[in-house]
Amino acid sequence: MFRIFDASIADSEVLEYRKMKTGETAVFGEALKLTDTGLTKCAATDAVQYICRGTLQEDGSIPVGVVMQSTRYAVPYTAKPTVATKVTLHTDGLQVTNTSASGVFLVLDIDEKQGIAIGKFAV
Repeated sequence: MFRIFDASIADSEVLEYRKMKTGETAVFGEALKLTDTGLTKCAATDAVQYICRGTLQEDGSIPVGVVMQSTRYAVPYTAKPTVATKVTLHTDGLQVTNTSASGVFLVLDIDEKQGIAIGKFAV
């Protein structure tokens, strides 16, 4: 799951309520993108726009944090990535891989003890 590691500005992450695509849901910390029909899970090389921050509401919306370039995120990895590379998302949208082809998450540091990569979403 993607969680905030730290931010380089004092402002807090923007929290919004957005509608999910019909029939879809998300889990806390999942990488999401907005489509014409609502939010959906990001594929491996999709630009991440939002991180799920809560549970699906009765009206079909879900609380999400807007991905900001000033924020570094901590996320588990499926295989240890290399620092200073852009890696892809795992198919579950909750982890990163060590695959650098068309990567969307820039790895800035690794915490091997916890099994997490620290970085930000590439622009």
